[in-house]
Amino acid sequence: MPPLSRLLLVLVLCLSCLPVGSAAAQSMQWIDMATVTTCPAHRGETTPPDFSAPGCRTTGLWKVDPQHHSLWLKARIAVPPALLDQSAPLGLFVSGKFASTAWWNGRRIGGNGIPGIDAAGETPGRMDAVIAIPRTALRPGTNDIVLLVSGHAAMLRLATPMHAMGIGTYADPADPILRAYWPSLVTFGIFLLGVLYFGVGSLRGADRKGSLLLCLVSLFAAGQLLAEASRGLFPYPYSFHDLRLLLIVACSLGFGICLAAHVIRRFRMPRPWRALFAVVLVTATAVALTTAYDLKALFAMLCPVFLCALATAYWWWKQAPGAAVYCIALLLFGALSVVFGGMFLDAVFFFLVAGLLLFLFAQQAAALAREQQSRIALASRARQLEAALDQAQARAQPQAHAHTIRIVDTGRIELVSTDKISHCSGAGDYVELHFTDGSARLHGGSLNELEAELPPAFLRVHRSHIVNTSLVESLKREPSGVGQLRMSSGASVPVSRRIMPTVRRTIGAASPSLQPMA
Repeated sequence: MPPLSRLLLVLVLCLSCLPVGSAAAQSMQWIDMATVTTCPAHRGETTPPDFSAPGCRTTGLWKVDPQHHSLWLKARIAVPPALLDQSAPLGLFVSGKFASTAWWNGRRIGGNGIPGIDAAGETPGRMDAVIAIPRTALRPGTNDIVLLVSGHAAMLRLATPMHAMGIGTYADPADPILRAYWPSLVTFGIFLLGVLYFGVGSLRGADRKGSLLLCLVSLFAAGQLLAEASRGLFPYPYSFHDLRLLLIVACSLGFGICLAAHVIRRFRMPRPWRALFAVVLVTATAVALTTAYDLKALFAMLCPVFLCALATAYWWWKQAPGAAVYCIALLLFGALSVVFGGMFLDAVFFFLVAGLLLFLFAQQAAALAREQQSRIALASRARQLEAALDQAQARAQPQAHAHTIRIVDTGRIELVSTDKISHCSGAGDYVELHFTDGSARLHGGSLNELEAELPPAFLRVHRSHIVNTSLVESLKREPSGVGQLRMSSGASVPVSRRIMPTVRRTIGAASPSLQPMA
């Protein structure tokens, strides 16, 4: 096993063995989320109000907004006897973008950060926190919870800054969050492999631009995974949560745009920069018009995916090689993303991305294999041309007996001496034979079939042209990098850019009449 593969395997095994707290699901008793009472907080208040003032109102927890505000919040919770009877300590779990101080049945029990009337007086609390509840503060049946909360450190205004509140066995609040994300962390090895493999390919490979795009796709997927899982990996203040959301959206957008650039490049779409700009414009518009950040991340990724699926469907209809499998893979990826809904950005997304990346790995490997075969074939032709040009010095010597080939022209079969053929050009389902006297004939057959019948003095210098190397007079290099061979008949034949370096190296060793021209 290569060292890199061994390293990645060890990394994945280590990730699988890290402790994540109790394997059992945390048993929680939540407050009545639909009925909480809020009152404005005023400077100097240190004890809870009676919640009967004119400014107080009853609403749902998810509608409470402490962002850039300070307020009092009162909720009720029914504590089941099972929790009261257990010997393990209990805790009040709070989750959201706020700092808080808590009272349980009128008794102050602690806090998460320090709430304040303004930003200067606030110390931001953690996004997910637990506050220990003394046993003596609990009572059977319904219990009252009062929080003084403030969220002056918020950078983004979210629609639901209050996430959850409940009572349960005292434990790290990150444990259940990490358990939700943990299955998706096993895909990190695939993303890292993609970053390293395609990163090396972007520096040293044959298709550097294509490898760079796939490296970025893998990198953005890995970045989004770490940003998503960070809430369970380490505790952070609620002010960092806004940066986490922006990072998730940015990585999702980068993933989608780089994937679109890869597909556009893969199928050599005309005016690729315009096509990519259109994808960016549509995606950016969808993201900007969406308020929820989960949906922003979803649209940032799915818009490019479905646009690429639509484009590959068109190329599939045009019978472009490989378009069908790309179209099916992209449609399957997008459809599963929509079907799984709420689970999408938590776990399922990363397994879908891992599957899509493995598909792209296979497609890129196949493309590189075809490219390598093409290079080997071109190198073989270059060696043949080099040998043929070396023999051109002996053109003035008596010719060996000529070969003959059969040509099919309008139903007639005729034997033609190859020493009279200057060059051959592909013409659809026919081959156009050009003779030394300047005449031309059509032959009913393919250029590949004819190449197999011609003697070694004939060499394919372009996908559509074969030349008689004994009749080459000069080589001219065009500014675009391709070449032009001038034949003794006066005709000009193009030379592929890839075979040009070998031709230029060997042309100087030929006779003076074969010297390259500027």
